[in-house]
Amino acid sequence: MSNQHKSKRMRDSGSIVKKKKSVKKSSLVSKRIDEKFWRLAIESAKRQPRLAFYSPIASAVLNYWKNIIPRFSMSDLLAKIIEKEIASRWPQLYVRARKSLGVKKGGK
Repeated sequence: MSNQHKSKRMRDSGSIVKKKKSVKKSSLVSKRIDEKFWRLAIESAKRQPRLAFYSPIASAVLNYWKNIIPRFSMSDLLAKIIEKEIASRWPQLYVRARKSLGVKKGGK
């Protein structure tokens, strides 16, 4: 069966084949937060707020900027990038983390 025919068949007959609905990134997190694990996450964040990851590409680019821009902070830039992405993917958890950690808007 050709791809065109398969595609037409899927379109014409919803009862034969149901397409999977796309899943929003934020829906991967349950609406209900497990309080025990949330408390553990907050305690861990307070105890050790630093993160580390392996990326030779990011390292090369950021070290370049560090060498040519006085007082360039890799840590500040990475924190802004990561927090922006977290806020985009998991907005409810992001807001709750800010509140739980006592972080004001635009602050650390």
